[in-house]
Amino acid sequence: MADVSNVEVEDENILYDLLINTEWPPETDTLLRGNKEHSSSVIAKAVTGPCRFILHYLWYSPSSSSLPPGLVRLANKQISWQLVLASNGKLLAVVQDQCVEIRSARDDFGSVIGKCQVPKDPSPQWRRVVWSHDCALLAYADSTGTVRVFDLIGSELFVIPPTVSFPGDCSFAAAGLIFLEYTASAQWSAELLVITYGGGLKSYLVSVGTNQSFQENHSFSFSTHYSHGITTAIYHPGYRLLLVGGCESGVDDASRAIRCGLTAWRALSGSPHYKQVTSYEDDTSTNQKKGFFTIPSFKLFSRHNNEQDGDGRTDGVFRMSLSPDGSLLAVIHFSGRLSVWDLPSLRQTVSWDQQLQVIWGL
Repeated sequence: MADVSNVEVEDENILYDLLINTEWPPETDTLLRGNKEHSSSVIAKAVTGPCRFILHYLWYSPSSSSLPPGLVRLANKQISWQLVLASNGKLLAVVQDQCVEIRSARDDFGSVIGKCQVPKDPSPQWRRVVWSHDCALLAYADSTGTVRVFDLIGSELFVIPPTVSFPGDCSFAAAGLIFLEYTASAQWSAELLVITYGGGLKSYLVSVGTNQSFQENHSFSFSTHYSHGITTAIYHPGYRLLLVGGCESGVDDASRAIRCGLTAWRALSGSPHYKQVTSYEDDTSTNQKKGFFTIPSFKLFSRHNNEQDGDGRTDGVFRMSLSPDGSLLAVIHFSGRLSVWDLPSLRQTVSWDQQLQVIWGL
């Protein structure tokens, strides 16, 4: 019996070879330099070099922006490259420094079928790429909020400039870039939502084919609900809900989802275009407050009651992901906490702190 058990253990410990499918060499810098820089003296470089470094640091430093410190800290730890798989699983967008490669699953993503040229971004960790619902378009947003739309062969169809943008302030970058199916008019192929970290939302109608153009559809602002801006946004096609994440709220009588910085919004046919969906906890709390007399509660320094991350800063939502069946929402917080929420009720089902995740991982 002992020999049989030893054989079973040996069969379970099987080593598999990891084969390299595709390897990307580092990109070369294609920026051209003028003759004036080549002819500059060593003394001039020694004098102006430190000044340029200081100005570049102050100009592009994330601390000069109005983004939450927890979001900036985690975003700066992300690699600049991204791999974005289309919803049909047949197309892959490889976001590099100055290009976006489009690869097909026909040959296991080995060859490039399209290449989108993009300018070099000084803050590549704030870029965002998304496929359209029919996987025919690819939208690319850089750290300034500029959105470029490409087709499958990498041709740039049009560029959507940001409404306002200041160099170094990444609050104008896209926290959410979402393609929606548009069937109200045959003139437009899709609807594109551009949601900035500052809390602004712009809806654009895009058209491809012979009439390659875009048109602003409507605008909205989450600033009244998120005073520090938003951190991420995704769309649930089944329930047609826009799920928005941000810093946690200091309102004690709100639902747990709102206190954690998580809200759900439903699109309206007219102004104000979006309405916040209340959860069961919100409805119950509202009914309990109804009466002839309502005593207001004055709370000073309520932000000290908020949950904090490991460095003592206010916690918030960093990333969100839907389950394959769309019934659950997984949320990663600034503090490293992982929480799972039921949809569409936005009730938290389970939560793990970062310390518990490390223990269970061992």
